[in-house]
Amino acid sequence: MKKIQTGLFRLFTVTAYFAKLNLLWLFFTLLGLGIFGFGPATAVTIKCLHDFRKTGHDYSAVAFWQAYKQAFRTFTLFGIGLLSTVLLLLLNLRITHFFPTEMAWLRPVYLLLTILLLYTAFISFMTYAKAEQHAWKQTLYVSIFLVFRYPLQGLALSFTWYLLFLLLTAKTSLLLVFGLVIFLFFAEFFHGQMIEKTKQLQAKRGSVHEVPEADQSL
Repeated sequence: MKKIQTGLFRLFTVTAYFAKLNLLWLFFTLLGLGIFGFGPATAVTIKCLHDFRKTGHDYSAVAFWQAYKQAFRTFTLFGIGLLSTVLLLLLNLRITHFFPTEMAWLRPVYLLLTILLLYTAFISFMTYAKAEQHAWKQTLYVSIFLVFRYPLQGLALSFTWYLLFLLLTAKTSLLLVFGLVIFLFFAEFFHGQMIEKTKQLQAKRGSVHEVPEADQSL
């Protein structure tokens, strides 16, 4: 009975924390007028989820605000670039519907490339957000390596996101409560697995290229 009570308490704790993080993410995104607040708010949320998964640490609204201020300058442009890339690729994807019939084969090719570029951009954002020291070239190198070295984790993440999308759109109340945070949690989980496997490979091979420190707290 005590184990059941402990499990339920843990479940309620995680649920409440995710709901709080979602509200904080939404508030600070809006505080930055949306386009300017998206990057730093998302980066801080990723760091909070990482630390919660690794240590169970619960960040308060004050701690989130302090981290948001520190991340604002660094991640504002990164967030704008990520959103611009998404919008540009989706716009170009709509243009493919006007391709001539004899060029219909270009549509699935472009769709595949679009998904690959979006996934690479998102992995780069996560790697940069969790890194202790922010280095663009090293982040890009590691992100491209993660994308092509661990395709199964990418497929697993895509399938998980698809199931979550079906669940949350069927229950709009859940979408309002958890929103982006539940998607970021699973993304951070799979990304953490890839980072750990990469570190193990480096330890075996003695690689001179180092993975950005993704296991540091805020």
